[in-house]
Amino acid sequence: MKRRKEGYFDFEHHHPNAYLERKRNVEQGLHARTKILEVLAMTAPTEAAAAAASNSEEMREDRTELTIKTISESAAMSYSSSFHHLRLLEAEKIVKREGKRPYKWMVTGKGQRSLDEVDLELEVTKMEKELLMIPGPVPVLPRIRKAMSKPMIFHRGDEFGAMYEEIVETLKDIYQTKNDLFVLSGSGTCAMEAAIGNLVGNETKLVCITIANGKFGERFGEIAAKYKADAVTLVNVNFEWGHPIELEAVKEALENSSSSDHKSKIVTMVHNETSTGILNPAKEVGELARKHDAVFVLDCITSIGGDKVPVDELGADIAIVGSQKCLGAPPGLSALSVSKHAWEMIRENERRPYYTDLIAYKKSLEKKQTPYTPALPLFFALHEALAVIREEGMENRIERHRGLAKTVRDAVTGMGLRLFPKLNEVSDYSNTVTAIEIPAANGNITDEQLRGGMRKRGVIVAGGQGKLKGEIFRIATMGNITEKEVLKTIQVLREVLMENEFIEGEGEGLEEGDHNFD
Repeated sequence: MKRRKEGYFDFEHHHPNAYLERKRNVEQGLHARTKILEVLAMTAPTEAAAAAASNSEEMREDRTELTIKTISESAAMSYSSSFHHLRLLEAEKIVKREGKRPYKWMVTGKGQRSLDEVDLELEVTKMEKELLMIPGPVPVLPRIRKAMSKPMIFHRGDEFGAMYEEIVETLKDIYQTKNDLFVLSGSGTCAMEAAIGNLVGNETKLVCITIANGKFGERFGEIAAKYKADAVTLVNVNFEWGHPIELEAVKEALENSSSSDHKSKIVTMVHNETSTGILNPAKEVGELARKHDAVFVLDCITSIGGDKVPVDELGADIAIVGSQKCLGAPPGLSALSVSKHAWEMIRENERRPYYTDLIAYKKSLEKKQTPYTPALPLFFALHEALAVIREEGMENRIERHRGLAKTVRDAVTGMGLRLFPKLNEVSDYSNTVTAIEIPAANGNITDEQLRGGMRKRGVIVAGGQGKLKGEIFRIATMGNITEKEVLKTIQVLREVLMENEFIEGEGEGLEEGDHNFD
C-alpha cells in the first residue's frame, strides 16, 4: 500500500505503543478494502473485460449496480467508510470510477498488497534512507526487530527457561567454550565491569595488569581503578592508540608481578580494539597469562560472531561479547563466559557487585533463569539473531566478515587513503571494523566534509574517539551487513572524495575489492 502523504505509515517516528495501534488500524483498513474488492470481483469485470464488452446490455446492467450505496450494502459497511476505502483503492489504480454521480465503480485488474508487504516496504524504505555502517549498534534485520514485539511472558516460567537455555548453548557453540556462560541485561561495558568487579576488590594481595592500545583497552584500567582495594596493585601496560601490543612489555609486567608478594594476578585485553581497527594477539597473551597463572579477561565484544574466536583455545578465563555488534542484535545485552580458574578468584572476593554478582547468575542458571528481571524484548531479539547465525553457519559468517573487511581495505587504499593501525608480527587488521586516516594533513579534507558528505548521501560511518577525533573514520563490516551495503558505502565515499578533489576518475577504489566476493 502506498502512503497517501509523507509519514502516513511512517511507524518509526511514533512511540512503540503507537506503532501497534497504527498497525491495527492498517490491518482493519486492509480487511475493509478486501471486502470491497470481493464485492467488486463478484459483480464487476476487469477494465480489460469491460472494454471488450462495452456495448453489452448485460454489462451496462451490471455496471449500474456498482454504486457506493450498492457496494456498502453488499460489504456490510457504512457509506462513508466504503467511499473512503474506494478512494484509497482508486489512488493506487486498483479500482476506477466512471460517469457522473452516482459513480459506477470497477476493478482495473491490479492487486493490493498484504500487510506483511506493507511492513516490509516500510522497513526497507527506512533502511535504504539511512545506511548505518558504524561498529555498533548495527542494522537489525526485520525478523529480529519483529521478535521484539512478541507479548511479554513469565520470566520465571518454562517458556523463558527454554529460550534462555537455547541462547546460552548457542553462544557457547559460537564461543567454542565449555565454560559457564551468562547473559546480562546490560551493554558490553556492563559485562566488562562485571568481570572486573567480581575479580578485583578482595583483600588478598592482587595485581591487575591492563593491556591497552586503544580506548576500550584503557577502559578496563578505568574500571579496575574504581574497584581496587588497598591490597590491589594496578599495572597499566599502555601503547599508542593504533600501535601493536609488544609481547615483551606484557611478559616483563607479568614477571615483575611474579617476583613480588602478590598472591593472584589478572590480565585484561581487548581482542578487537574497535576504536583503532586492530586485532590484538589474544593467543600469545593468553599463553603468557597461563604461564604466570593469571586470570585472563578478554574483551571479544566486536570479534565474537564475526571472526574466529575459540575462547578456550585462546586461554580466556572470562570472554565478553555485546549483542549489538557481530551478533546482529539490538543493543542492551552482553554475555560472558567464566572458567574454573576464574571461579576460584571470584569466590574469594567478598566485595562482589550486587546486580552483576556472577555467583548469583550461576545459581540462577541452574534453574534456567537470571537472578533479576531480564530485558525480555531484547532476549527475544537475541534468540532470533542467534537463529540467523545458525542458519548462515559460523564458518560462512566468518568468511563473509573477512571478505567484506578486505573489500573495504582494498577499496580505500585503492583510493589513496591509508589504514590507521600499525601492525607487527602478532597483530592484524580487524575483520569487523576498518579504521582509516582522514587525509587532512595537507588540508585535503576534514572530518565534517568526509563523514558529513557521506551522511548527506545516506551513509553513516563512525569517526575517531577521544584523542583520535577528527583524525580517523571507521567503516564497520559486522553483523548482518552484506556486499550490497559495503559497495554502496565505498561508492559514496568515492563520491565524497571526488567532490573534495582528493581523487579523480569514475571507478577508483571499486575494482580493487570486487574479487573478494568471487
